[in-house]
Amino acid sequence: MDLDNIKKTWQETEIKPTIDECKIQKMLDNKGQGAFERLIKYDKLFLWLLIPCFFAGILFFYMHYIPGTIYFIMMIYSFFWQRRKLKFMGAVNLSEMGILEVSKAITKYKKTILYEIMIGVVCLVVFFVPYLYFGMPGFLGKAFGNDSEHVRSFLDTTHLIVMFAVMIITTVAFSFILYKYMYFNNIKQIQESIKEIEYFEKDNND
Repeated sequence: MDLDNIKKTWQETEIKPTIDECKIQKMLDNKGQGAFERLIKYDKLFLWLLIPCFFAGILFFYMHYIPGTIYFIMMIYSFFWQRRKLKFMGAVNLSEMGILEVSKAITKYKKTILYEIMIGVVCLVVFFVPYLYFGMPGFLGKAFGNDSEHVRSFLDTTHLIVMFAVMIITTVAFSFILYKYMYFNNIKQIQESIKEIEYFEKDNND
């Protein structure tokens, strides 16, 4: 029986049910556990995806050591960031923690995701600038047997700015869609469950 049906029965019979904290926690566990587990699953997925990303970094070193070095620094930072998120979520227990504790933990996790997006945008800018200036001309020069300076003259400032803008906009747009589906929708589901339980708990105390 969901919360709406419980409220309806309660109002019809005009009986104030005694709902202890254990039962309220069970409601949160049933309604929010799936979304919570999906958040952990996505964090683990991104952690495992760093393995092929590390090997992909060899290509950037082949292009130029500067974007290659920046890329590997980003991957190392991402590894520890993902481990930190998983450790934080692993300490959250929906069945044992109080409603207020869970609410604070999920709010903190949401802020962490927002910081992750902002840091990610900065890292993209820091990476793409040397990648377009050093890496791509050198790579094209090696691939087609031309001197990288000749290739760089072909890829003049206007072309580089346009390519940089397209890469940033495309990456940010894709990341926004990805994060909305994988993270924010699930966080919203947990927060709505918490609000619903708080509202029910308030009615129960009145």
